[in-house]
Amino acid sequence: MPELISRLKQILSMPENEQRFHDLCNALENEQVIPFIGSGMSVPSGLPSWPEFLRLLRCHSRMTEDDLETLLKDSFFEEAVEQIEQSMPARLFNERIEHDLQVDISKSINGAIRFLPELFDKLILTTNLDELLERLYLERNKCFQHVLAGDGIGDYRMLKATSRHVLLKLHGNSKKSEGRILSKAENDRAYLSRSVVRDELELIYKTNSLLCLGCSLGPDRIMSVLAEVAKIDKRMPRHYAFLHMPDDGSLLIREHFLAESGIFPIWYKGDHDECIQSLFVGMLQHLGKL
Repeated sequence: MPELISRLKQILSMPENEQRFHDLCNALENEQVIPFIGSGMSVPSGLPSWPEFLRLLRCHSRMTEDDLETLLKDSFFEEAVEQIEQSMPARLFNERIEHDLQVDISKSINGAIRFLPELFDKLILTTNLDELLERLYLERNKCFQHVLAGDGIGDYRMLKATSRHVLLKLHGNSKKSEGRILSKAENDRAYLSRSVVRDELELIYKTNSLLCLGCSLGPDRIMSVLAEVAKIDKRMPRHYAFLHMPDDGSLLIREHFLAESGIFPIWYKGDHDECIQSLFVGMLQHLGKL
């Protein structure tokens, strides 16, 4: 713990971080923060990041490695999924998604993700297909009352008045092919104007502060939707992300891109998981839980 507190002080000493972290903690204290969990949070527990998962999946297809890497380099993840899917049998495609994203119950859950149940016990959003969050909250006796996936998240508005613990899996579940949102065509349908997924995401974004964790926050579909909402709604809450500070001179460009979607990063340098654990420790201290 002393090492994490020392790391927290280093992070908060970086320009803009301390004030943003203070604002985030105040919003958390007022129960206005919803975590948005990406694949980076599952990696310490042995699950692949999304790019690495696509590399594993490609090995069972006829798609070449060079073709995949070209798409990944430009963050064309939807197109990559679509090309992989089209170059292998559908049954094999579904089997590999289920198996490669399966949570090994014989192994422990590791990393910063372990702090989530102490910080967030209401609504959680994720684009992850795996069931690590379900297992984590079950082990902490905070089992989700409802896990809604894909188009099923449209039930959230009806349930939220009576259900405290809800997990929204925006892109579906690894064990069910129905309702998954992975390929470009599936994303095109899911994020049409007035679609279920888009409506729910827009509503949550307009009324709560998101904290993006383990997300790449590149030029993807969700970021496009958030940028559109931010452009229209000038009164929406500020949103936050814990992100590794770029070391290639692109910091200003990156910060401007995120600000277009109303996201204000708290930057860190060093080990990804250790830094997020340190920030979680600071949040727990603010809440008086440490």
